[in-house]
Amino acid sequence: MKLRTRILMLAVLSMFGLRAIAQNVATPSAGAANVETANSDYVTVGSRLPYFVNTDATIQGMTDAGTMKASIFSWNVTNAADVNVAGASILNYAGAAAAQYDKFRVPTAGTGYFDNEISILWGGPTFTAGTAYKVKVAEKSVTNSATIEGCEDATPEVKDIFVLARPTVAFVGTEGGGCATAPGSSFNVPLTVTGLGNWDVTYTVSYNGAAASGPATYTLTLAAPAVTDANVITESTSARVTGATEGLSYTLPAAQFGYYDVTITNITDRISRKSMVPLTAAGAAGTFRIYVSPTPATSPIQHIRNL
Repeated sequence: MKLRTRILMLAVLSMFGLRAIAQNVATPSAGAANVETANSDYVTVGSRLPYFVNTDATIQGMTDAGTMKASIFSWNVTNAADVNVAGASILNYAGAAAAQYDKFRVPTAGTGYFDNEISILWGGPTFTAGTAYKVKVAEKSVTNSATIEGCEDATPEVKDIFVLARPTVAFVGTEGGGCATAPGSSFNVPLTVTGLGNWDVTYTVSYNGAAASGPATYTLTLAAPAVTDANVITESTSARVTGATEGLSYTLPAAQFGYYDVTITNITDRISRKSMVPLTAAGAAGTFRIYVSPTPATSPIQHIRNL
C-alpha cells in the first residue's frame, strides 16, 4: 500500500474516532442492534431490551464543534391504537431510571426527553403477552441559549413491538426406553414445546434414584415456522411435538443399566435469549424416566440328574 494512501486511511479513521468520542452515545451498546426486522421487534414478556438512534449528522457536527448542545430525544411507548401506555418505564442501558432533560437539556424529572439510547422493561402488569405495541422517538436539537429552543422532528421514528409469551416445554408421556435402548446409545426424550426456536433446554439427570447430575443444555432444533408480523403471536404459542428422531437427545453412559430420571429446569428460545436480564426459569413439570434394561442371554439347558 502506498504511503499516501495509508496516511489518508489513518486520517479518516482518526476522524471517525474523534467523532465517536464526542457523540452523546457513540455506538449502540452490546445487543442494541439485535432486532428481528427493520421495522419491528419481537420481545418476550418480562424481558428488558435496549433501543438506539443516531444523532442527526448535522447536529452531531455542531455538537462536536460546541455550537450546539447534545440533542434530547422524546421516547414514548404506545399501544396498537397509538395511545400512550400508562406506566411504561424508560430506563437507561444498565436498567436504572433514565435521566430526563428539559428543552434546554437541564436535568428535570418528568419531561419525557432522554438520551438517544434507552431500554424498556417489557413486563407486566404494564405489558401483556400476545399484544402489539409501538416504540416512538423524535430528536430535538438544543441550542446554547438559555431562552431559545431548538427544533423537534415532527415525524417520529416508529418501531412495532410484539410482546410474546415465554416458551414452554412439557414431556410427552412419563417414561420410555426398555429393551430397544442400550447403554452408550442416544435416547430422544419426547417433548411438546411452544415459542420460536431454536430452543435451549436445560436439564438434569438422576441415575437409579441417586443425586441429580449438574445441569446440561441441549439445543433443540425443529422446523422453523415462517414468522411474520401477521402471525408471530400465533406461532409463538403454537405447540410443536418432537418426532421420533427429535426431542431432547441424551446419550446414555456406557455399561450402566437401570433407569434415568430427566428433569427439565429451563427452556429458552431465540426471542427470550435477547433479554438483558435473566428471565425466571420455566421448566417442564415432573420427570421423564428412561429404562435401560439388559436383554438376557439364556443359558444352555442342563440335564438334571435323576434322584
